[in-house]
Amino acid sequence: MRSTRPIFWIFVPVLLALSIGGVWGTVNFGPIGKPSPAVSECANLRDYITSEETSGKASWTEYRTYVDQYVALSSTSSDRIPLVEKMAGSVIDVLGHDLAIYKEMNKYPSCVIQDKRQQISGFIDETESAINFLNGSAPINGNYFDPQLGTWNTAFYEEYMSALDYLKPVDKSNA
Repeated sequence: MRSTRPIFWIFVPVLLALSIGGVWGTVNFGPIGKPSPAVSECANLRDYITSEETSGKASWTEYRTYVDQYVALSSTSSDRIPLVEKMAGSVIDVLGHDLAIYKEMNKYPSCVIQDKRQQISGFIDETESAINFLNGSAPINGNYFDPQLGTWNTAFYEEYMSALDYLKPVDKSNA
């Protein structure tokens, strides 16, 4: 029978301690069990959109209530002008929330469905244009918005759609 050298009795515990330390370090500081930064960014974007849409949807509901009141008025009613001003104000608020959502989505294009990514910059431009038109700072087709005319396109922003539909589905396996 061969006798082992005493140096091996030192190396075995040292190597065992290094191995255990390596596994411990990987578990505590490595990627095991932690979502990737992209997953975290997309989850944060989803939370942000949900928060903005909660406020935006409340303003949109208020706006649609004003539209219903507007439709019920006669074309000669003196109440049309103040109602048009209220509609413009509430829809500017809704569009402000939409704009914030689109700008945030534009920061994280990897979270947006592939075929929707190119549309985001167009949404930003259209929304900014609509806000500027409604607050009277920019024309659309050479015309400025004038609430004193007492007219409103009642089909404008008829349906509230969620920007969450533009995001990739949540990947539960990486979360």
